[in-house]
Amino acid sequence: MLAVVLRIFAIPLILLLIWWNKKQQPNGPEEGYCLQRTRGRLTGLIPAALLLAGGAICLYFFYLGRTLPGEVARLDDQMRIFYHLCPFLGAGMILIGIFLAYRSLRDALHPEKSALAQSIRDQLPYPDEAPPVQELFAMVDQDLRENGTWCGRLGVGKEWVLGDRVSHISRIRGVFSRMERHTRHAGKRTQVTYLYEIWIVDDRQNQQITSLRSQRELEEAMDCLRRRAPAAVFGTYNSKEYNDLVHAKEEEEQYAQERAYRQRKAQQEEQERQKQAERSQNQVLTLPDGSVTSRVTWEILQQLLLHPGRTGEASPFQLVPGVPFQGEGRAFSRLVCLPGGAGELTRILLEEYSGAPGKPGRYAWTRDLSTAEAEEVLRGWLQGELPSLEGWTKLERSGPTWQRALERREAHPLPPQPNPNWPWALTVGGYSVRASAPAWEDIQEELQELAPDPDSFLILEQREPGNPEHYWFIQCAVAAQGPDQGRYFVEIGCATPSGPRLWERMVPDLQEVLKGFSAAYHHRGLDVSGFREMVI
Repeated sequence: MLAVVLRIFAIPLILLLIWWNKKQQPNGPEEGYCLQRTRGRLTGLIPAALLLAGGAICLYFFYLGRTLPGEVARLDDQMRIFYHLCPFLGAGMILIGIFLAYRSLRDALHPEKSALAQSIRDQLPYPDEAPPVQELFAMVDQDLRENGTWCGRLGVGKEWVLGDRVSHISRIRGVFSRMERHTRHAGKRTQVTYLYEIWIVDDRQNQQITSLRSQRELEEAMDCLRRRAPAAVFGTYNSKEYNDLVHAKEEEEQYAQERAYRQRKAQQEEQERQKQAERSQNQVLTLPDGSVTSRVTWEILQQLLLHPGRTGEASPFQLVPGVPFQGEGRAFSRLVCLPGGAGELTRILLEEYSGAPGKPGRYAWTRDLSTAEAEEVLRGWLQGELPSLEGWTKLERSGPTWQRALERREAHPLPPQPNPNWPWALTVGGYSVRASAPAWEDIQEELQELAPDPDSFLILEQREPGNPEHYWFIQCAVAAQGPDQGRYFVEIGCATPSGPRLWERMVPDLQEVLKGFSAAYHHRGLDVSGFREMVI
């Protein structure tokens, strides 16, 4: 008991160390995502300490009553009932507090015994023969570093999904979203909070539940998992699909669920194979000897990629699709590959589409890659997929050659208008309100309640359906100090091919703010003449 109490008093120091480590390594700590997640369980010591303190108060209250029976006699009926329940309440709270403290300390200080490590073992074919915890965590960490997409606290790789537990994508049989709205009235003010959770069910009906912070994170997580586990069942929590999958107890029901999954998976694999074959046959491959063929297969590309390492001879080749591939806000019409020899890197160049067939593109992107990375890019190109251009070098055509392009921002003196075909979403700071397809009356009411507080703001935004990287928003906050105190800051932001842009304007009164937001919301031509672009 004393050891638990002493460890609880170390909470501030532990939390300070966690914060400092996160600040020093914000983009994936050296200790790994999994180990960081287990270290984060130390925050569970806070409710444990509160329960221990509450239990101790209950027992002390009962002890005082035993030593002062006259005081107990003067208690009213409700307090007397509470007094007699105190030993049971106190003992229960202390036991729960000890359990929570033990579980938090166990996961943080002994990761091999943590629930996270056990969830990874459960995903392996032979859990009893699982490797040490360092290797278990390394499998998940490496997948997330190389292929991870983060949706809040949920990390989705090609093989693993990391939330509060870990799931192997090949074992996922169902993914369900849970969104609940809770309303609480305090005087004249109504506080609305939302619960966002994603439930993942595997082939043994085990459930991984991860809490998220917003509807956007939940939607992004569902979209990402649809791409990574397309054969799984998707729906909402407590729906018919969820109940059929989770509550299938009979062996025949479980067999039917698994058979349906296998059929969906085989059908989607066949469809993907056909699509890949169509894309491959719709490309022209120029071989190292200058000959041209439309018979493009992965086996041919792999042989060309590995040819220099085997023979020492250069084997540059290029692929030209019939229709330019779209991605990263650009269109690409050609891929050129210069395979490296033994121990050398492979250079890949992606040429942007000029806008006219047969006309050379003005810009291109290049990067030196390892053989494994080059294989991934080529496989994606065969399927019409483009790699992320982060870390690639932009080139500009200079006669028959290429040179590094000078970074020039396109001129955007004034912000663009909102897109009339994209849906609206509303986010209000201060008390965590977020709503899709908001009514104008709700927006107007929230704007009128803005206060000169750092946590008081309103964002009206829209994103392109199916492509959340394309967005437009207008937001408003009240200056809390300085010469502009009490005035309204209005900002407009959007995504452009050259990166995100932001414009700002100071508005003196609420009526002008309402006028601008109304014009944007109803697509009546927002007056953007007074906005100036900010450097971000």
